[in-house]
Amino acid sequence: MAQERAKPLELELLCQKLEQDYSGKIIRVGQSEDSKRRNFLSKAIAAFVLREEATESLVDAVSASVDGGIDHGIDSIFIDSNHVIWLVQSKYIDSGSGEPELGDVSKFRDGIIDLLNGKFNRFNEAIAKKETQIQNAMNSGVCRVKAILAYSGTAISEDKRNIFSDIERAFNDSSPEFIRCYAYGLSTLHELHVSCSMDKSIDDEIELVNFGHIQQPYKAYYGQINAEKLLDLWHKHGHLLVEKNIRRFKGETSVNQSLAKTLDDNPEHFFYFNNGITFLCNSITEIGSRDPNRQKGKFKVQGLSIINGAQTVGVIGNKSIDYYQQHPTQVFATFLCLNGTPDNFSIEVTQARNRQNAVDLEDFASLDDNQVRLKNTLDMAGITYLIKQGNDDPPNSDTCFSIRELVPLLACTVTGNDWQQYVIAAKSDKKRLFRQIGLTSRREKMKDAYQKLFPDSRTAKEIWRIVQLGRIIAQTVKDRASGESFDSSVNLQAKDILNQGIWLIIHIVFLRTKLQNGNELFITEDEKQRLSSEIDTISQKLVDVIRSKQWGKSAQAIFENKTDCNKVKDKLMAVLASV
Repeated sequence: MAQERAKPLELELLCQKLEQDYSGKIIRVGQSEDSKRRNFLSKAIAAFVLREEATESLVDAVSASVDGGIDHGIDSIFIDSNHVIWLVQSKYIDSGSGEPELGDVSKFRDGIIDLLNGKFNRFNEAIAKKETQIQNAMNSGVCRVKAILAYSGTAISEDKRNIFSDIERAFNDSSPEFIRCYAYGLSTLHELHVSCSMDKSIDDEIELVNFGHIQQPYKAYYGQINAEKLLDLWHKHGHLLVEKNIRRFKGETSVNQSLAKTLDDNPEHFFYFNNGITFLCNSITEIGSRDPNRQKGKFKVQGLSIINGAQTVGVIGNKSIDYYQQHPTQVFATFLCLNGTPDNFSIEVTQARNRQNAVDLEDFASLDDNQVRLKNTLDMAGITYLIKQGNDDPPNSDTCFSIRELVPLLACTVTGNDWQQYVIAAKSDKKRLFRQIGLTSRREKMKDAYQKLFPDSRTAKEIWRIVQLGRIIAQTVKDRASGESFDSSVNLQAKDILNQGIWLIIHIVFLRTKLQNGNELFITEDEKQRLSSEIDTISQKLVDVIRSKQWGKSAQAIFENKTDCNKVKDKLMAVLASV
């Protein structure tokens, strides 16, 4: 029996957002409660897109709706202050997959063409009332049109893309850039949802002493920054300041203790003994009076973030402002402006600058956009996913887990011919699972392990379910092992087999139950009961399979050997198939 496809968590969160913001403001139309709900969500998607992309006004976004009879596929129209005409067709797809029908998109195309041709007599009254606004924008000389197909599904197919391309070619021939067509699927809608929920960027003014600059190929400023200013930034923004760094402040490590000792004993030498801090920013502009000798300069910086030096600023932040007033301390700082840089430049810079420090491969995972996407999605669902290390990280709990806990469990979901490498690494050498192309030698085994464990298709709901299942399986097996009595008649004790075989058991449970692909964000009671029965069966049969053969080695050695793991799994799966 095929398992029902789980509704994406991203869609569930979006629906919650739409209900929260637009319920009572948008009229629900339909014959049944379900049809009314779908009608509301379709209209709300259009309003949501306009509010995030075109106007901050919820009232304007809602009143832009023209949905109804004779709308020719146009559900919302909004004209902004820059004479941009926003045309939206919105479709709610309950499964979170698929795309609008070709007929609907074709109708949208025809509506766009008629509207831009001024054929308002073909539209309903709601659209006709906007004729004056539309004509004023069209006559402004700077008019632009943005046509958006917004829908809660997956990527659109070639035939729909061709429709949009035809529209652009037809209208942009004599007026380049006049119209642009966009498809906003669920992934784009989710990005908008995340962006409206995230903290604002850090904008501030800083002062550099004895500074220099580079303008080509990319703008950068460097010089000495006063520790007082770093303290101020740390107190105002905290961990948000190091959000783009691969690690947060790690507290009382040996390196940080050394930094603190220098501050205590020789603050005047801190500039010489410390590697300095690297900032990324979206813009940096010199302000105020100018010093031709560049002994001092004041700058306005926008989108500020530390990518190297989180430990330095964290140590500095542990002192009081009085300390730095009595002991002036300078730190070398570099500000790299991202404006005009290539895609992924910020990631490459962050990787390069941090390779010079003592960091783990695990730390570089926080630079992956997929990790940020997963983290932000789970944050919105009230679940904390820790993708970088810090001294004040909360412990694992019913609503919190870390990438360090997750990755070995993901390794147990691998089903290819190399599955044994991943299960053994989960048991005995977890660092191998963070190896990734570009950061690992080509000669290393499992050099692409990280990419294999985190494909673009990996979902937030899936990883949280995997962690919950892994915790239940591991604890159940450990409890069972602790209750096993010593048997002098056998060489391998059941307790040792179970404790050493936990990761293989997790692998087989995932393989047999597919519970990681379930519909609910949290494991249900029914699923827990099914899991309990499966764990008991697999655990008992594993002990039987191991004891049916003379191994001449310990349980640990068996479960850390690829050939042995293969033999055990093959025999165990055969036994389970007959149960």
